[in-house]
Amino acid sequence: SEWDDIIYDIKQEYGVYLLYKNVTEEDMNRTWESAGTSDIIIAGDSLERNKGAWDLPEEQLPYYVNFFRNYIFPNITKEFANSTFPIKIYMIDNLRTEPRKYGVDDDNDEEDSEESSKEPGTNTTPNKIIHFGEFDNWIISFPDSIVNGTNVNEEESEELLKRLRCRFMINIIKKSIEDKSLVIPAKFWDKYDMNISSTCHTDNNHDNCSMIDVVNKENTKNGLYTLGYVDVMEEKFGMENSDSIFKKTDIFHGKLAHAQNWNSSSMPTWNLFEAYIMNAMWFTPEEFNEYYKTDKYTLIGEQYEYVVEYLKEFGIDLVGIARGEKEEEKE
Repeated sequence: SEWDDIIYDIKQEYGVYLLYKNVTEEDMNRTWESAGTSDIIIAGDSLERNKGAWDLPEEQLPYYVNFFRNYIFPNITKEFANSTFPIKIYMIDNLRTEPRKYGVDDDNDEEDSEESSKEPGTNTTPNKIIHFGEFDNWIISFPDSIVNGTNVNEEESEELLKRLRCRFMINIIKKSIEDKSLVIPAKFWDKYDMNISSTCHTDNNHDNCSMIDVVNKENTKNGLYTLGYVDVMEEKFGMENSDSIFKKTDIFHGKLAHAQNWNSSSMPTWNLFEAYIMNAMWFTPEEFNEYYKTDKYTLIGEQYEYVVEYLKEFGIDLVGIARGEKEEEKE
């Protein structure tokens, strides 16, 4: 089909197979440990549990393929794909985690019955967007309501696509940081004075010492924006349980925070470098400048430009992710 042709072209250029047929439980649960030692990843609904394959519904295939063709691969380099992406990405329906059933009595005559094969506590609601496999495969599964565009207009559909691609890419970027294939540059932290007060440790009443103002982020000497801190974003980008894009930026429950013990490896409640990445993939440059008033809070503007260029060297176009589909691809 035309979609298979597109998938083949992606494989030839980026080295990644997008698979959507004849996926089995073994495909999704390849691990160095026995699959029986932990929860398993399954798909389909409860009646399909033992069919052994969960093909992506044909009507959903264009959505999945276009997601990768128009929103993901145009914003990464071949080198990044080759070094970071798996050989296979399974695109399946209704991905979820299901607990294994332990302690089955071998003498139980009803062990193989339909009733006994149903595992207690099975979660039939999709609770994963992306699952990183232990070997060379990932799994991606979008909620039906998003794929089918249920009760959403064009603007809302674009918003959902934005949340999906941001969530997909931040998973990959955070995994790269954890694997140390993407190193947070020391230069990023050079702009911050993690010990803005030399008197906090001696001024027990804190009458004169400097403190980070997390309540009034603007218009104060030690406000977050003034010091170059951006708002913290949700890694799920408001999907599933919450529509919120931003986390609360209160460092210590709304109190003004002391800075004497801060350092680049021990931020109060978040990683600032990752916060900049998420902001840069969510806001277009124009939106970012307007939201953070970078003409006033110049350090935020400088750090934004630095993070965008650094990720570009790594092979990721954060601005492209924020802008979405390329104009020439909308025909």
